Amino acid sequence: MFWLVTQMWFFLLLAFLFGAAAGAWIFAARVRPSNQVPETSADVDAVAASARAPALLLDAPDGPKDDLTQIIGVDRATETRLNELGVFHLRQIAAWDDGAGRWIEIRLDEPGRVARERWSEQAASLA
Repeated sequence: MFWLVTQMWFFLLLAFLFGAAAGAWIFAARVRPSNQVPETSADVDAVAASARAPALLLDAPDGPKDDLTQIIGVDRATETRLNELGVFHLRQIAAWDDGAGRWIEIRLDEPGRVARERWSEQAASLA
């Protein structure tokens, strides 16, 4: 075994360096900040300025309310918070544009979440 290692030291070193480089690249990609999350207060102000309330917010559900947890990323707590904002139906979420999505993100205090998780697209396919 030792003889084999001495004969193949170059290839073992090359494999180690390749693995270390691949690991560093993957780690750097995972900790890179998202482009959608504002970093400065000026960025937050710009996002807030482009946010506008969705056209259709309800005081109560129009008929039986939809199960908003069908959208990947929406749990029961988020569904309750959406209901408090006046969002009860998938068709409401499907009608959101970028500004309405930002308005909801600001109200939920989770910047970038609606766009990142594609709530409008998911709701359109479910509705």
